[in-house]
Amino acid sequence: MEEQVFGILHGVIENKRLIAIRGRKKVDFYYMSKGMFKNFMMYFTSGMYVFLTVKNTSRYYRGYRVKNVVDIEKVLAPKNNKPKIYYDISIIKSGVRRIVNRNKNKLFIDFEMSMPPYSNYHSFVSEIIQVGYVLTDKNNHEIERFSSYIKPKLFPYISLRTVKFLHIHQNDIDGGIEYLDFYSKLKDIEIKYRPMVFVWGKNDQLELNKLNKMYKLRNFTKSMQFVDLLNLHKIYFSLKNDLGLFNAYNLYSDIDLSNQKHDALEDAMVTRDIFGYFRDTCNSNVQIDFEKK
Repeated sequence: MEEQVFGILHGVIENKRLIAIRGRKKVDFYYMSKGMFKNFMMYFTSGMYVFLTVKNTSRYYRGYRVKNVVDIEKVLAPKNNKPKIYYDISIIKSGVRRIVNRNKNKLFIDFEMSMPPYSNYHSFVSEIIQVGYVLTDKNNHEIERFSSYIKPKLFPYISLRTVKFLHIHQNDIDGGIEYLDFYSKLKDIEIKYRPMVFVWGKNDQLELNKLNKMYKLRNFTKSMQFVDLLNLHKIYFSLKNDLGLFNAYNLYSDIDLSNQKHDALEDAMVTRDIFGYFRDTCNSNVQIDFEKK
């Protein structure tokens, strides 16, 4: 079980990752994980007001009776009648809600990349070898879906590692389209629909930019609004670690996709479904208990 606590920051014990909050009659100590403490250390000065969600059971830690911090809700400094806000998760969540509720066309896209061989891989450069996307209008009605293999330029023959991981064959790649054809298709979508582009993780956009540079093409994707749905989850739910695409889907649905094969179109469709679940969660202000999932 959890509880809310707030008070004036009395002190910090940095080597133990503890903060002390002055109560009415005593000083209480709260323990933070390494990542959380590192991210918020800049705010921890005496006299700051902190608002926390903590475990309601205490334990002894290196000579102190402590409670574990689950989330930091707000950090502010008193300043006359208008305190200065340094961090407020409610404001951040409001910003996330604005993003997912924007009334724009949306492109949910995913790429599969080539993988290095088991040996002699030092000069290897990954390339996009499969694309899948789902394009929807402002009302979330599907306009188009697309799936295709893409012929790599630098290493035209895919490695055995790629074959085993993606469960594809060389003739699949040989029957794919040229990257220039896909580039033209994506450019047309950008001009006609001006969509928000939803991806899971930052790697897809990085690989796309890399190939545009490799082919010496104008990188028009810089003007496209890419939204990393994974990062939105980490921000909204205060997650410390990355969340896998199928694990994220399993948070919202009883259908287990853990053993799903790696396919760009299927992943793009899963990304679209996760977006819908996530938007509904944000709008209803529901907090998912990740420990029970």
